[in-house]
Amino acid sequence: MPSNSDNNNSSSRKKGSTVEDALEQKLRKKKQQEKAYQDKLEAKIRQKQKAAYNNNDDDEEEKLEEGMLADEYGYENDASGRSGGRSTTSSKKKRKKKKPSSSLDGSTKSTNNDGQPLFTRGGGDVRNKPPPTLEDIEKARQSAAATDPLRQAEAQAEQNKKKLNPKFADLQETGQWGGLNKWEKYGICLLTLGVIGVAIWLGIQFGGGGGGEETGENANTGPQTRAPTMSPSMTPTLSPTVTGYRLTTGFSMMKEISPSISLPNNPEALKGAKTRSGSTPQMLAAEFILYDDAQKLSVRDPTFLERYALAVFYYANGGCSGDWITTTNWMDPVNATNHCGVAGGNGKWHGVFCSLQGRVTEIKMNGNYVTWKLPREFVAFTELSTLEVSDNRMVGELPTEAISMPKLFTLLLNNNDFEGVFPFDAVKQGAESLDTLWIQENSKLSGSVPTSFCSLGSITLDCANFQPQPVYVSPDSTETTFVNDCLAEPEGVSPREYTCNAEVGVPIEKAADAPVPAPRICGTPAAGT
Repeated sequence: MPSNSDNNNSSSRKKGSTVEDALEQKLRKKKQQEKAYQDKLEAKIRQKQKAAYNNNDDDEEEKLEEGMLADEYGYENDASGRSGGRSTTSSKKKRKKKKPSSSLDGSTKSTNNDGQPLFTRGGGDVRNKPPPTLEDIEKARQSAAATDPLRQAEAQAEQNKKKLNPKFADLQETGQWGGLNKWEKYGICLLTLGVIGVAIWLGIQFGGGGGGEETGENANTGPQTRAPTMSPSMTPTLSPTVTGYRLTTGFSMMKEISPSISLPNNPEALKGAKTRSGSTPQMLAAEFILYDDAQKLSVRDPTFLERYALAVFYYANGGCSGDWITTTNWMDPVNATNHCGVAGGNGKWHGVFCSLQGRVTEIKMNGNYVTWKLPREFVAFTELSTLEVSDNRMVGELPTEAISMPKLFTLLLNNNDFEGVFPFDAVKQGAESLDTLWIQENSKLSGSVPTSFCSLGSITLDCANFQPQPVYVSPDSTETTFVNDCLAEPEGVSPREYTCNAEVGVPIEKAADAPVPAPRICGTPAAGT
């Protein structure tokens, strides 16, 4: 009858392949590999020792055989090495018995059953030698390692091998963490999941919810304050609700390019600007873009600020008040078309031209009775190459940021009422591609043309207000002093056309039968803007 201990042992063997069994199997396999490697090494050592012994024992065996024959048949070797006759007294002589030597098993037997010695002075019969002990093998291994370059390299590599943490030894050999217990593995898994969760949370918080802002905005609607009812509490409206990211970020972008005093401190104050008489053009434009515009452009769309700048231009420079001769599709409250239009040009705002990507590249509003100052918000047109506002009623100083866009090529400001000093250096520094500059027929505009403008294609200005005046070098010369100075520069280039205008500009007039627009709030520019 099996005992309780036998039952316990049998039950433990039936547990299956657990982590401990797997570890034991790995360790057992590793030990077997080490033992096989050691046995192989010992076999090589024995083979080398046997070869060494064979080389030395050939002579010893011959001596042993001669000695045994001499003892058996009574031959003796003389001093010259020759064997003499058979000795009659050799059989009677008693052989000296050698002192017994202790064997490996502790016995002192030194002769075999026939009385012959097991070992002789010359080393004896190698077949009767006892097997080498572990100490002998270790000594032989060290001796071989001292003389064998391959073994020396292996020993040096073993010494240089870094000691690994036993927990990661299996990872180095098998690619699995067998030395970690289950709690440590659980901890590593939980830590990894936590890092992934934090990364997802950060992506949602700072990524705006993906492609559009409306997703992130609608998600921040706040907790429900009232229990839902079966019937709606109020009539739904068609007007969209604008909250969150688009409202705050878009308003901040507008404040960066507009005068600080032209907009309130928060976007909520924009509501109802079109009904308040004290509103500025920037407030009316911001209210339209953020709340009323059916386009609902994303703040990440580069055309967002371009559309805002066009809206400011409309409210501040006579489009809203009805001064413009042509306002086709501008700020249409019914259709609210895209300012670039659609395929075929339908819906395009008058005087606005765009690239295939929808970026404003040209504004041609010359001769359209445009009034007031050039808006600072034109800095938003980073792709603008042509700005033509000549033959209008524009006034005031020219804002540098509105006429020095990086891709500006043609700038026509002639026949207006601009004043102040024209910022030649700042314009050339910002608009490096500028080729054509017409600023004549602005009687209050002055300045000094630097030689950096020698590379332009065409410059036209008023003779009396700008220096250097294009005086001819001599009566019969076609070169002016400015052209001559340009040719004296290291670059040696001059503008193709440098024209001095002596005529007085004629202000544009509206037609007598022009319709009078209905009264509306178009905004009053803030003081100092």
